[in-house]
This record gives sequence, structure tokens and C-alpha cells, in this order.
Amino acid sequence: MKQLDADKLFDILLVGDHQVYQEHGVEQLVDDTFTLFGSVIKGVENYYIIDQMYTNRYGEAYNSVREKLRVKYFTNLMRYLVTIDMSQSDTRQNLVDEFGLQAISYALNEMIDCFVQVEQYEKCAILQKFLDIFNVINLQPTQ
Repeated sequence: MKQLDADKLFDILLVGDHQVYQEHGVEQLVDDTFTLFGSVIKGVENYYIIDQMYTNRYGEAYNSVREKLRVKYFTNLMRYLVTIDMSQSDTRQNLVDEFGLQAISYALNEMIDCFVQVEQYEKCAILQKFLDIFNVINLQPTQ
């Protein structure tokens, strides 16, 4: 059986958003907070869907590159997070309203788990800052 190349397996999903938005004439969305954050939330969900498909299709061959691939994919998602400005409280609340606290928490925690396993703690610290920001919102009384 042909060995799977972890560097090429998810390449279609790693195409830069800037290129895709440029092709569709909506370049202004590249720096939009909702687009960036949504790319992270949906990216984590998409990873696990594709992960399951590859597990079913390639079995052991995929298992040998699975962890490397997850780290590569989640590292790619980190580039969106580091560009998001979370300094305005209405931005945080709007993101919660748009994506839901459960989906946000799930995505960020999955990424933290990944980076803890490979001891990339600087990425964990960035993700934890985002979790802390959203936990503050969660503790605020609703009006």
C-alpha cells in the first residue's frame, strides 16, 4: 500500500483564505473578526470530520501520520487567532452570540489538548487567553 504523505494530505484545507477571498472579490473579509474566528471554530469541526473520513479510508496508514497532521492543521488555524483584536467587549459578546459559547469552548480546548500533547505551550497560552476572555462573558449576569 502506498504510504500517506502527511504534508500533502490536508493541503486543500490549508489554502490561504486571502487567495480564496481574492478569487471571489471579497478581500475585505480576510481581516474581519467574525471571518477569522469562524475559520478557527469551523476549522476544528472540519478537521475532525476529515480525520474520521481518512481513518475509515486509510486505517493504519493514516494513523501513522495522524498526530503530525493534527498539529500542522491546528498550527495553521493559530495564525487566524493571533490576528484577532479582542479588546472591545462588544466584539467578545458578538462572537458568543454568533458562534455559541459551547462551540467556542470546544474548538479552543481541542486545540489546547493538541498542543499540550506536543508540548507547544506558547500556543496553549494564547488559546488560554481566549478561553479566559470568553469565561468572563459567561460569568456575567444576563440582562
